[in-house]
Amino acid sequence: MCCMKIIDAHSHIDYITHRLQPDVVGTVCCTTDESQWQILLDMAKQDSKIYAAFGVHPWFVDSVNDDFDKRLEQLLNTDSHYMIGEIGLDKYKQNLDKQIAVFMKQLDLAVKLKRTVFLHCIGAWDKILHILKQYKQSELPIIVAHAFNENDEILEQLLRYNNIMFSFNKINRCGKNRCIEQIPNNRILVESDGKSYSDLVKLVQQIREIKNDTNISDIIYDNTQRIIKNG
Repeated sequence: MCCMKIIDAHSHIDYITHRLQPDVVGTVCCTTDESQWQILLDMAKQDSKIYAAFGVHPWFVDSVNDDFDKRLEQLLNTDSHYMIGEIGLDKYKQNLDKQIAVFMKQLDLAVKLKRTVFLHCIGAWDKILHILKQYKQSELPIIVAHAFNENDEILEQLLRYNNIMFSFNKINRCGKNRCIEQIPNNRILVESDGKSYSDLVKLVQQIREIKNDTNISDIIYDNTQRIIKNG
């Protein structure tokens, strides 16, 4: 496992992983609201190892105006490598109806522009799956289920979508290993989620032990390259 290459598949503007962790060679950086778009845009222009994803997180949907999606589309059209995220739904936050409306506008953009999506979902997979069924699977871009930590039933439904990838920032030792075991190697990613305690080398090593695959670090690196190039 020496000299491995890792790209952090999900971080934020306050934690640029490749500047802070050895062996990390790039960082996918997601915004949470429109106020961060220009900040990330400037950061990505200054550092070619930052892979930018622009969007509105479900916790911040109250910050958007009705035409936010037009501004997002204009930004995405300036570079075909820009991705969309972090977007999604959180059942335990207010304004779920507005969350859904904002999410669907951004997902429609991802479908239209064929951009990778970084998906946040807490307690609302039933609604996410209902929304996904409104599209042909062939229409959907790569969707990264960020910080994935769900039960077998949800995993089984998501695995039916060949374009859904699964990103992990920790490995729980309480039965969730089954989740890693069931996911094909070519659909696994690792992330910090902007948290400095996520040691990505250690995380890859844990996945290697569960998968019993000495090539897993190279596979995960290739997987992350694929989600970036989908943008």
